Amino acid sequence: MNDPRQTAREHLRPDEQLYWAGTSDPGKLFGPRDGFLVPFSLIWTGFVVSSLIGIPRSAGVGPELVIPVALTLVGLHLVFGRFLVKAHRKRTTVYAVTSRRAMIITPRGLREVPIGRTDRTITWSGGRRHCSVEWNAGDPRGAAALLGGAAVTRIYANTGLDGFFGPQLFAFWDVRDGDELVRALDRVAG
Repeated sequence: MNDPRQTAREHLRPDEQLYWAGTSDPGKLFGPRDGFLVPFSLIWTGFVVSSLIGIPRSAGVGPELVIPVALTLVGLHLVFGRFLVKAHRKRTTVYAVTSRRAMIITPRGLREVPIGRTDRTITWSGGRRHCSVEWNAGDPRGAAALLGGAAVTRIYANTGLDGFFGPQLFAFWDVRDGDELVRALDRVAG
């Protein structure tokens, strides 16, 4: 998805106008939640790997390795893999604001919300370099409600872990031209 405007135009309805299209900044991989997740993932992985190293000496190779190996893979994803997932999403996701809806376009499909919804939060990073817009997820249902629902979804939002513990939030993350995005949202809301 090289040109966000062209990608968005391919999804327009006949009576719809495109007001803004853009992407996440692929260079912004760290966010506020990483202040906890990075040390936690390093401690987790260090603990699991050290316990895995001690197992073959004491018991040999067998079924008792399955859980430590699985936990090591989880740790490696926490340390490295989630950043690869996040970078891939930033390269392949297009955000768009039209006269009727906000759209998130990925290789897997399209998600949308009506543009008239005002239950959104706009957040600026330090120095107003990046803008993120989140729409309210509503009340969780099914497994998402059982596993913590919206709280869990928000904890892992935009970390590369989002989507593993429930649905991803409908949000535009780390947009560089945030002023243009906010102007387009204000234009259709007003």
